[in-house]
Amino acid sequence: MGTGVSLDVPAAKDEAIFEEVFKLLRKIDERFSSYKKNSELARYQRGEVGLSEEMATIKKACTKFERLTDGYFSAYFSGKFDPTGYVKGWAIAEAGKLLDKKGIKTFCMSIGGDILARSDGNKEWKIGIQDPTDSKKILNKLSIFSGAVATSGNYERGQHIINPKTGRPADELLSVTVVGPDIITADALATACFAMGLRAENFMKKQKDYRALIVAREVV
Repeated sequence: MGTGVSLDVPAAKDEAIFEEVFKLLRKIDERFSSYKKNSELARYQRGEVGLSEEMATIKKACTKFERLTDGYFSAYFSGKFDPTGYVKGWAIAEAGKLLDKKGIKTFCMSIGGDILARSDGNKEWKIGIQDPTDSKKILNKLSIFSGAVATSGNYERGQHIINPKTGRPADELLSVTVVGPDIITADALATACFAMGLRAENFMKKQKDYRALIVAREVV
């Protein structure tokens, strides 16, 4: 996925559960990576294979979020179908399902700034939101038992978030952090909000169960 992954399982007795989770994430990366020429996504983009059932489900979900965000979240931002903006949140959710099936009720997983936390009620997770202007500073701190936190911005990877309406990199904001119950939705909303820029504040007021911390670029 071109980014870092971390997983905290306080009750883990050995490395087995970590190995299972990372195996699942590697499998997802092999299928949906836009960097690997032999991934299912790359072969679909070249017209070498048709839509698998899972890819079709992801495509349908991307269409749902495109409608929800008035086109600011789009799997066609590059001119061809590229669901990588959706797959990261989906991959975290899939890993969360695996942990749940294994009976693990308390964990915190982070992939590229997107976090899924779960707690049996005894563990409260402390999550820091990085200041987009200074990597050594914390902009805000969250205390959650169970929930999702997704952050979009250009301060670490450069201008990689495209505004689908203009085809140009989004640059009105420095970062957007969305907090809510579902990691897939939080991730899609964070990406869309960053792309829509200053319109994001009014947009997020309409999103039930989700709230956002929006950092605008200073205008001089």
